[in-house]
Amino acid sequence: MSRGIGVLPAVQDALPDWAALLVALLTQLGDVWFLALLVGLVYWLRPNDREDAAVLVGLMLAGFSLVTALKYAFALPRPGQPLVALESLGPLARSLYEATGTADGYGFPSGHAVLTTVVYGSLAWRLSIGTARQRALGAATVVSLVCASRVALGVHYLVDVVAGVAVGLSFLVVANGLTARSTDQRTVAFAIAIGVGVVALVASGAAVDAVLIFVATLVAFGGSQYVRRVRDRSST
Repeated sequence: MSRGIGVLPAVQDALPDWAALLVALLTQLGDVWFLALLVGLVYWLRPNDREDAAVLVGLMLAGFSLVTALKYAFALPRPGQPLVALESLGPLARSLYEATGTADGYGFPSGHAVLTTVVYGSLAWRLSIGTARQRALGAATVVSLVCASRVALGVHYLVDVVAGVAVGLSFLVVANGLTARSTDQRTVAFAIAIGVGVVALVASGAAVDAVLIFVATLVAFGGSQYVRRVRDRSST
């Protein structure tokens, strides 16, 4: 049964071909490389928010595993309706579009929707920049733009991104509830990531992406604990 409800063609028909690359670049705000870079910059450039940034690293990795587990559990295909035909683009534009505006693998739920909700929602919740309302509005705007770009690019149906946001918000509620009860939120966040990582390994049958995320989680947790010990020793 198709998950489409007629929204995808309407969105694509409203966009001119020249906008395809702009939409493809916009969607990078929710891509793995950009989210990892963003969280890394917050960790290194904002010492006062470093503990919260470490928690965010754990939650982001948990989000990666959660997306992997759900995609393999549902195993639903993508729409396969690209915003623009590749043959209509020049060589340079085609390479850029293929790198930023296409996707493969399973389509439900949208990983971009889940991860942008988790990462930008956590940034809005934990950072001390501006007011809480400004941070919430900024996060909601970025999440909405990324979700709209996924539908416009034809790599997700509307239901995929709506479900992704719902999953991300539900995860944040549970994760923030668990971390808030602990005096060591960093360790709890990574414990959540490791637990969800195990679920992803089982759900995917130890697929390569699930294994890589799990290994990255263990390495990040070990590195985080090492940095904390070094910092604690230097402060005594």
